[in-house]
Amino acid sequence: MATFQVPQFIEQKAKIIGPLTIEQFLYIAGAAILSFFSFYIFNLLLSLLLTILFVGTAAALAFVKINGQRMPTVIKSAFSYFWRPRTYTWQREVAQTVLDTSKLEKLEEVRNKMSVQEKLKSIALNVTTGKIFSASKWRSEEEDRYQVITQLTGERKMAKRVDY
Repeated sequence: MATFQVPQFIEQKAKIIGPLTIEQFLYIAGAAILSFFSFYIFNLLLSLLLTILFVGTAAALAFVKINGQRMPTVIKSAFSYFWRPRTYTWQREVAQTVLDTSKLEKLEEVRNKMSVQEKLKSIALNVTTGKIFSASKWRSEEEDRYQVITQLTGERKMAKRVDY
């Protein structure tokens, strides 16, 4: 069986110029060139201020990472966020309804009032006649409807109301 070497450190860029990558070197070299020209063009105080500005910007672009992203990528994303058109979506709000539990309470009362013998008789009658038990005598078909429920996450969904 052949063995293969797995490449290591594929997320790192190659260090070409000393401990710097080409991109980092170009940022630092650009700042050095701009500082050199500002020394000959402007007076000493303004030249020093511009040099501090150029070196600080170049160092930030070359070495700073925010959430694992290099600074030029972060700046490019920020500009595209501000200039890109935004899309706003609208979701229709569904009116909430209140569940009426009065029929459920009546059903519970009927079940509680029934004795064990009555319950057994009704079950035996349903088994012998082949009739399947349903709560339709306590509930009409027009009450079978869908209602809005709100989950713990705040999401709203339509659900069929079922009374047991």
